[in-house]
Amino acid sequence: MTVIDPTARFPRAVTRRYRHRYAVLDVETTGLRPDAGDRVVQIAVTLLDHHGVVERSWSTLVDPQRDPGPTHVHGITAERLVGAPTFGEIAPQVAELLAGRVFVAHNARFDWKFVTAEMRSAGVDLPVRERLCTWKLAQRLDLPVENLKLATLARHWGVQQLRAHDAEDDTRVLVEVLREALVTAAEQRVQLPVVTPRGVAPLSRSGRIRARLRGWLRLL
Repeated sequence: MTVIDPTARFPRAVTRRYRHRYAVLDVETTGLRPDAGDRVVQIAVTLLDHHGVVERSWSTLVDPQRDPGPTHVHGITAERLVGAPTFGEIAPQVAELLAGRVFVAHNARFDWKFVTAEMRSAGVDLPVRERLCTWKLAQRLDLPVENLKLATLARHWGVQQLRAHDAEDDTRVLVEVLREALVTAAEQRVQLPVVTPRGVAPLSRSGRIRARLRGWLRLL
């Protein structure tokens, strides 16, 4: 098993080129469409500073207040969800974790639409202005792989995947895939596909500085 080394640091070439702070995450859901009533049943988040050092890892099951959906995919049964918090109960914590960071996921639009829908339903602002999809990042790299699935990229970089479609394990794998992808991107002088999601106003330079300062102050 590949375990996240919380003290591992990016090579200097990475930190010189990319100075983001990252919230790497994955969600498991009851289906594919939040606009059709599907909900989050599990979320995991790992925070990395711009040196690549892990600042915090967090995960929880989430009571979707409906059936859990495709248990044959994510393995989450109604029995496992007994006593789990609703997303409304964890929304303030999610906002605090993600504040001022680049939202990182594999096929990030999927995770983004679920997290934003849940936060909107909870009436909590999501203080995120930038998103990075590791699938799109891998598209920009010259990699000898047959496809860009997370499992394929994990095998390419020697990261062992233990429980596919488990948010906690997928996030662990994605942290290592992100680290390797950023090293390769720096070597190949690739610009990261960091985007401002539709409907989100981009921060000004002063706004970005204030967001970073708020994040740093939370660590003191």
